[in-house]
Amino acid sequence: NEDFGNGFYNDHHFHYGYHVYAAAAVAKLDPKWGAAHFEEILLYIRDFANPSKEDPYFVNFRQKDWWLGSSWASGIVSAENSPHGRDQESSSE
Repeated sequence: NEDFGNGFYNDHHFHYGYHVYAAAAVAKLDPKWGAAHFEEILLYIRDFANPSKEDPYFVNFRQKDWWLGSSWASGIVSAENSPHGRDQESSSE
């Protein structure tokens, strides 16, 4: 589908990670741009790697299952081959 399951939190840490990485590269070269867009980029980070339990808008570490020791790349929908939704693909893809 067109959104790759984004509405079900599928691969947020991969897809949004690309945006965060690109923004970090631009901010390194243009610190004023980084400062001007810091809050917007932080929204991406908070979506998949929010460390704060006090955040009223994003759960902490949405993609990480600390008990099972893996990320939930398939979001809240169980993948066909992974009944627990863990479906963590290779980072080299």
